[in-house]
Amino acid sequence: MIDSNAMEGNLPNAGAIAFFDLDGTLVVGQTQRLLVSFMRREGLVGIGFLVGVGVWFTAYRLGLVRATDSARAKAAELMVGRSVIETAELMDRFTREDLTPRLHVGAVAALRQHQERGDEVVIVSAALMPVVEGLARHLGVRSCEGTRLETSGGTYTGSVAGKALYGAEKRTVAHRILEERGADPERCYAYADHETDVDLLGLVGHPVAVSPRPGLAAVARERGWQIIP
Repeated sequence: MIDSNAMEGNLPNAGAIAFFDLDGTLVVGQTQRLLVSFMRREGLVGIGFLVGVGVWFTAYRLGLVRATDSARAKAAELMVGRSVIETAELMDRFTREDLTPRLHVGAVAALRQHQERGDEVVIVSAALMPVVEGLARHLGVRSCEGTRLETSGGTYTGSVAGKALYGAEKRTVAHRILEERGADPERCYAYADHETDVDLLGLVGHPVAVSPRPGLAAVARERGWQIIP
């Protein structure tokens, strides 16, 4: 939840920006893995692709591999040949069926508090942009950034456009948004679960660790950051 001290009196931080990570923060679990399972259930990908992703995420949880650009590029292949409109409809269904039951109660409650007080909420995630947009629509969030996909003639090519929004890249995007809005970083918030998001969290005056992984939990305790279990 938002620090109760910030909610008292005349809302001194009203009009702030609140940045939310997606995987492990707003949603419990990895959306890329959930997406592959959903696409398999819909008959849109083969079993080989599903097994390969499952092996990769097992290695990721064990710390044997990192979420690299190449991993995101592999996930982008899920959208190849699909129209932007078709994909948006597919992601709305994916959000309803697979993401909604896994929403993190504490993180979503904080997001709702920010919306109620008039703060701008921005989802900033390394997940594929169509996935991020689908969840943003569901939560009534107007601003979001994710790993963008290349399109041609209104159809996804199966390639990533630019870099995956991961680690320091996430901070860069958030900093750009702060500058575009003319917002004071000290009045703003960021919510994330992973140590790769320390740069993002350190950018604002109100960093919040959500069900943090051990690395981020240690940093949060050391720096006195708020923690949502």
